Parts: sequence; C-alpha cells; structure tokens
Amino acid sequence: MRTYRMQRTVPWTPAQVYALIADVERYPEYLPGWRKVSVIRAGKEQAEVAQEIGIGLLSMKFVSTAVFSPEEEIAIRSQAGPFSHLDLRWTFAPEERGCRVTLVIEAIFRSRLLGGASGQILESLAQRMMRAFERRAHVLYEGSTTRG
Repeated sequence: MRTYRMQRTVPWTPAQVYALIADVERYPEYLPGWRKVSVIRAGKEQAEVAQEIGIGLLSMKFVSTAVFSPEEEIAIRSQAGPFSHLDLRWTFAPEERGCRVTLVIEAIFRSRLLGGASGQILESLAQRMMRAFERRAHVLYEGSTTRG
C-alpha cells in the first residue's frame, strides 16, 4: 500500500475549509482531473458519491463513501473502480492564523501498471488537490481570513 501525506496552514477557519472540501459536487468546476461527481445518497454524517477522474486519456470511475465530522475531518473510502483500497482523509485543526489542513492518501490500485506508479500518482494528485482547494478558497473567502 502506498501512502502520501501533506500538510498546510491556510488563513481560513476550519469551518470554511471543511465546507469547501465537503462540497464534492462542485469539484469538476475547479479541481483538475475531476470530470464528473454525483451524490448517490446523502445524510448528515455520510454520503455515497460516484466520481470520474481523468488523467490524460485515462478515465477512472468509482464510487466512494464519505464520512463527515464537521470542521474536524472528512474521510473518503473506496474499494471500487481502479482501487482495491482507497482511504483519503482530510483533517482540519484551528491555528492562531487560520487552519492546519492535513491530507493523507492511502491507496492500492487494481492495475499493476498504476500500482507501479502509485507513489508518483498519489503525490501529484495530493499536490494538485491542495493547490486547487487553496485557489478556490481565495476566490470564495477573499477578505474573510482569520488574519487581523
């Protein structure tokens, strides 16, 4: 199993960052590689989500389950599509100047080809996701940072 972890401190509140990342249906609007997202079933604490992600000509479809702990954590799991195991976990911790955001991705791909490159795929995916979320937060929350 490959694991990739990254952490950033951003100038927004945990509530703002959580709301942005929990709004999965908007991912195709700004998140590179996300082609389609639809919520199959949603409750207050959990959602089942169909996703299609593309890397170049490669398209991967899968269904995941997201478990929500407001302002603290979003845990996404799947054993569908290209993954025999996917555990993607966002955590949010208040900081004096904003929020510490941590992203941990663990994955096992079904394909040997993807499995062999999984370390690079996960690192690239995590970095692209974090940058895209930061850009989106700038657009949505400009002027409402926790900085005084």
